[in-house]
Amino acid sequence: MENGSNLVTGAAEALKRHTCYDLLPVSYKIIVLDTSLLVKKALAALLQHGVQSAPLWDSSEQRFAGMLTVTDFIYLIRYYYNHTSYESAIEEIEQLQIAGLRDIERKMEVLRPRNISIHPMQTLYEASKLLLDDHLHRLPLVDRSGDQETVVSVVTQYKILKYLAANAPAVTKLDVTLKDLGIGTFENLATATATTPLITVLNLFIERKISAVPIVDDEGNVLDVYEKYDVLMLAREGAYYDLEMPVSEALVKRSPDFEGIHTCTLSDTLGHVLETIRRMPVHRFIVVQDNKLKGVVSLSDLLGYLIEH
Repeated sequence: MENGSNLVTGAAEALKRHTCYDLLPVSYKIIVLDTSLLVKKALAALLQHGVQSAPLWDSSEQRFAGMLTVTDFIYLIRYYYNHTSYESAIEEIEQLQIAGLRDIERKMEVLRPRNISIHPMQTLYEASKLLLDDHLHRLPLVDRSGDQETVVSVVTQYKILKYLAANAPAVTKLDVTLKDLGIGTFENLATATATTPLITVLNLFIERKISAVPIVDDEGNVLDVYEKYDVLMLAREGAYYDLEMPVSEALVKRSPDFEGIHTCTLSDTLGHVLETIRRMPVHRFIVVQDNKLKGVVSLSDLLGYLIEH
């Protein structure tokens, strides 16, 4: 068997040889939202196109203005849940612009850096480092020429891993198990049961900085996963004051195009996991043994290991 560390080093070198432009397909679409757009219309646009986020554009300054993500909607829901009545929330939401989200997040003291981006000609390695160092799941590609800015596309951890799996075939043959490599989180896992109030799950997203919470029974068997993307369906229905509902009820509102739960075991190899990413959309792997929850392997775990070892 080839030396595992050499193969992984090869992965990092491959990312240094390719630019963000290399990720772009021949034909693609990008959704860019103006900061003056009403939040409810932005939400409808995200759901219509089946995406979790979109770059923002400040038309008054003709500049890239950050990203609108599911986290913004979670902050919004928590704010109205804690600070106002249902009637007031509905009335305010009808008039709230994307730019107004910044004011709400400032009041909640959760305002995040907004204008993090990368030039399309920078390397995938640089993009990976920026994603990991700033705890981002997606990174806008912004081309700047003089005073002109153009939002070209968005790089994600998944796209980088998929590109790597497709273009560095030696990595998908890496025959070392996740257990041996120590990839993933296996202690102090954030979980919920079917009866856990939804507000508790939303708080876990923010407090633990995670994108999904496994739903387990009393024996630790994995029943489902509540993801950040599911929150968009909640926001669409205006359920800002029904957050005491059990998470099982919220899952009923899930989008019909839910991709399902991707599981693996500690005996699965890194190569096998990357091959799965090459073949289908994956946001994380739930590590199980006899269907009992053992851990979670995130895309950040995988990307971080590949560029650091």
